[in-house]
Amino acid sequence: MVRTTRRQLKRQVHLMEASIIIPTLNEERNIANVLLRIPRIIWEHGEVIVADSSSDRTPIIAKKLGAKVVRVERRGKGYAMREGARYATKNKLIFMDGDRQDPPEYITLVVKALDLFDVVLCARHPSHPAGDLFERVISLVSMNLMRLFFSRVHFYTKGDPLPGFRGLRRPVWEKMNIISDNFLIEAEMNIKIVRLGLKVLEIPIPIIPRPGRAVQSRFLRQIDQLLKIVAIALKGVKKPGDAKFYFLDRALYSFIPPEKAIMQRD
Repeated sequence: MVRTTRRQLKRQVHLMEASIIIPTLNEERNIANVLLRIPRIIWEHGEVIVADSSSDRTPIIAKKLGAKVVRVERRGKGYAMREGARYATKNKLIFMDGDRQDPPEYITLVVKALDLFDVVLCARHPSHPAGDLFERVISLVSMNLMRLFFSRVHFYTKGDPLPGFRGLRRPVWEKMNIISDNFLIEAEMNIKIVRLGLKVLEIPIPIIPRPGRAVQSRFLRQIDQLLKIVAIALKGVKKPGDAKFYFLDRALYSFIPPEKAIMQRD
């Protein structure tokens, strides 16, 4: 029988001390599913922050389920993320969306990886064995297009180059000095990853359709944002740093489909 020593247990607890930051806008249909799937060890030794600008019951549900709710005065994903980070108390910051497209089952892996990497990206990847097949086919075009644009600024991924599910340590976040208030925040972070010469790990995650919406590329839903991202990428980066990119080439097969996750929770 393998016993866990007190020192090992303390080390495990320390590893899970992270702030999970979820920017939300009218996600009352999805937020409970997301929060209930966050690993128990994160709730016990970290914190979950919902940075909310909703007009529906999202903040009520989130608070009832134990999340720290930060009321955001104005709308904008980037602004909500920055406000959530401002209230965070842990050294590791994990950002993820509240629409059920980012599987919380990966959070513990991200937290552990931040001991070795400056930034960890959970990027949707068409080759992942789990997820929606139709969405994976559609994503091949948009993702490859974005990957092409971002390769011009020396930012390299095998999957989605603009994932909202990403982790980084607080000193790295502060060094980035993020100013974006909207969906351009991921593009800004990518540019600054290159400029700062950071060490990045990409973890492939499945492509899951957003519940309650017709299947479509998230890029096409925000064509104005897409054009701005393209403009940023085409401009390039002057004097790029020595950023290093690593890829977890074995996708995790232990992914639990969203509709079954709540039933399997302890």
